[in-house]
Amino acid sequence: MIIDPSPHDPRARLLRFPSPALGVARGAYIYLPPEYAQADRRFPALYLLRGHEREWVNPHEDDSRGGTTVIDVYERLRAADLIGPMILVMPGMSSDDNAVPGMLTDFRHPERAAAAPGIGSGLFQRFFFDDLIPAIDRSLRTIPAARALDGFSLGGYMAVKAAALRPDLFVSVGVFDASIPYASDYGCAARLGDSIFAMPMFDPALGVPRDPAHLADQSPVVLLMRADPAAIRRITWAVQYGPEHIEPWGSNFYRGEHLLRALRSLGVRNAAPIAAIPDGQHTWQTADRHIEQALPIHWQAMR
Repeated sequence: MIIDPSPHDPRARLLRFPSPALGVARGAYIYLPPEYAQADRRFPALYLLRGHEREWVNPHEDDSRGGTTVIDVYERLRAADLIGPMILVMPGMSSDDNAVPGMLTDFRHPERAAAAPGIGSGLFQRFFFDDLIPAIDRSLRTIPAARALDGFSLGGYMAVKAAALRPDLFVSVGVFDASIPYASDYGCAARLGDSIFAMPMFDPALGVPRDPAHLADQSPVVLLMRADPAAIRRITWAVQYGPEHIEPWGSNFYRGEHLLRALRSLGVRNAAPIAAIPDGQHTWQTADRHIEQALPIHWQAMR
């Protein structure tokens, strides 16, 4: 276990650990609240998903961010006494060069990503559940019964997928402008012509040609429909996305609406103060605004 300071935000530390599932070392940036210095205390943990582990703590991940990171959002809310102390976990869920998304999926054709550093076996679903979460709980003083998820874009896809697969592990889930593929047949099958599933960068994870059964196993909405509805309802959900008028290139409005319809069919109420952010865009600046609204919701679910 190796912990190094982040070159992007010195308040974060890079935790490196071996992954038996992937057969390679993986990393996650960690933020510890000041109260962590009290050795007898344990803390809830919020997992923030996207792609490379640097993205949530890089103030220049895109031009919109204005030199701030998610840690600035967290500390601003703490200073306003709107949330309490929590651990932030920002794991790498892609190749080390961020070229191949892990998708929280056990790759269908990992050999197609053999040249990508950090992919290993491509078993990213097993990595997340069998390696990452146990490593965090072993290494840090977490409260396993107070674990939450949030994600932006493909990170939102992974957050919903993880919660649908293992709703017992999470008390709350937030997403902003999630890349949610459409489901067909009342949520029983993946829509084969969906543009997300067709992207070549997903070839290692989804396989070539695409197999309908494998796609269904990777579809967050299909997985939600397969899950125990009572278990999904026990989770607090905070779903947000960009506005309709900048679809399809500026927001995932319709995909967000598709996710909310699926959740409503299971009896889930959206805890976010507003679903479509009127002036939002598919940018890190708006993703941080989502986190500012979602963090108090996560905090209430963790308590």
